[in-house]
Amino acid sequence: MKKLAFVLLSALVLMACGSTEDPGGFTENLGPIDPNLVGALESGQDPSLVPETQRNFLSGCVMGATNRMPDLVAVQETGLLKVCGCSYMKLVERVRLDAAAVAEPITSSSDLERDAYKRFKKLDEEFQATEGSFSEELVELFASCIRQTSS
Repeated sequence: MKKLAFVLLSALVLMACGSTEDPGGFTENLGPIDPNLVGALESGQDPSLVPETQRNFLSGCVMGATNRMPDLVAVQETGLLKVCGCSYMKLVERVRLDAAAVAEPITSSSDLERDAYKRFKKLDEEFQATEGSFSEELVELFASCIRQTSS
C-alpha cells in the first residue's frame, strides 16, 4: 500500500497544475473531463463542467500511476479512479483548512481560496525541489484514500 501511495502522490503532485496557463484557482476554467476519468468525479458532479485544476490532477494521477506501475490491473479493477478522486478532494480540503487556520478573522472567502490554491501549487514546487520527498502527513492522506476505496 505504501508503494501505491507513493506512486499516486508522485503522479498527483507532479500533474496537479499541469496546464501551461495557471488556472488561478480550484474553480476556474470549467470544461469537460476525459470520459475515461468520469469515475473519479464526486457523485453528481457534471463531467462537462470540471475545473481545469481538477482535470489536470485527475489525469496526472491516473496516467502517472498506470505509467509508473505497468503491472497495474485495469483502472476499474483497482479503484484507481476513486482513489484519485478522493485524493484530490482531501488535498484541496487540507490546503483550505491550512489557509483558514492562519487567516485573520476578517479574511474574505475569496482571499482564503487564493491562499489555499497557492498552498496547493506550492506542494508541486516543493515536490520538484526535493526530488520526490513527501511529508508523512501527505503520504497518509493518500494512503487513507487507498484504504477507503478498498473497503
